[in-house]
Amino acid sequence: MPPKKRLSLSRNSREAKRMRNVRSQESAEERANRLNSMRVSASTSRANESSPEREMRLAADRARRATSRASQSSYQRELRITIDRKQHVLSREAALSRVSSSINLYVHVPDGSTFNIVYPEALR
Repeated sequence: MPPKKRLSLSRNSREAKRMRNVRSQESAEERANRLNSMRVSASTSRANESSPEREMRLAADRARRATSRASQSSYQRELRITIDRKQHVLSREAALSRVSSSINLYVHVPDGSTFNIVYPEALR
């Protein structure tokens, strides 16, 4: 017998709602700390994975992206490519700019499409 379709596929669980509420209430510093700890955890996990585990993770990522892109409309595809290009340019400019202190860094979000950290000098 085929498995039943779950009715709750597009619904949010109580835990997801609770976490979304917790995240919406956190300060900028708390958010930065949470994201940094997630980055450290991910990098530690990746540093400890074996070669076959890495290949499996990358294959799963490729499959997930392929599935997502296959279901995109041409408009969504063009939008994704445009955003990717903008992010690449901003990242490249940030890498090429020179800032002596981390105080001079800020997050540039002109239209909500990116949260890249960009040096102010790169935008001049």
